[in-house]
Amino acid sequence: MLAAGKATKLLPLLTDDRKRYVFELIAGVRTDTGDATGTEIERAIVPEDWQATLKGVVACLIGPLEQIPPMHSARKVDGRPLYAAARRGQEVARAPRAITIHELRLIACESQRARLEVACSAGTYVRTLCEEIGRRCGVPAHMGALVRVAAGPFALRDAVTPDRIEVASAACLIHPLTVLPHARLDLDGEEARRFGHGGDARVTRDGVHGVSAGAIVFAMHAGALIGYGSVVQKDGVTMLEPVHVFARSSEGNRMAAENE
Repeated sequence: MLAAGKATKLLPLLTDDRKRYVFELIAGVRTDTGDATGTEIERAIVPEDWQATLKGVVACLIGPLEQIPPMHSARKVDGRPLYAAARRGQEVARAPRAITIHELRLIACESQRARLEVACSAGTYVRTLCEEIGRRCGVPAHMGALVRVAAGPFALRDAVTPDRIEVASAACLIHPLTVLPHARLDLDGEEARRFGHGGDARVTRDGVHGVSAGAIVFAMHAGALIGYGSVVQKDGVTMLEPVHVFARSSEGNRMAAENE
């Protein structure tokens, strides 16, 4: 995900950190990295009925969990990435981290391989999840193939290739208002001018519905996003206090002319 121009100022508003992956679980073998690139450290016979056990395990893993970050990861302990210690053959004590498995479903299963899809919180290690699934099934396991199919509101099906961006970059952009769900407040010319100069904008009775104090609201004027603010109460009046205001090209040209 990349933001361009003024949209970079909106990145903090992307609060949906959910990730979605399709991955392959390989039963019967555990590796030192948790995935297929590692060295085999355990092998066991996979029971013929493990697929039935797998279905039950998948259903039980939805919800809050704790994971210990793998040694072969970029997670830092005392300012140093774990993979650096792993390459030296060292083991570092790691505290478990809270994660959430929002969805987990079995797509297909054959022999010792299964394909699954997971929607999880940011910071989840799918290879560690594979090891946990194997442990609960009573067999060693590791992760095979892995594809991220969504990150927050952005899906892989909407992604574009570099050559397409090179040919028509503007057509590849996603407007922020299509993915950010915040309420919007339409301002008239005077209110927009005041808001654009850092002043509070009055929220009329018909302006914004269903928002509480502290909520982030987009300030709009003539169909354009001019900034966003926080809803506050001042002397019994609901106001939109600016948090970030976008400089408009017309104002920028006027200011440049005044400084000549």
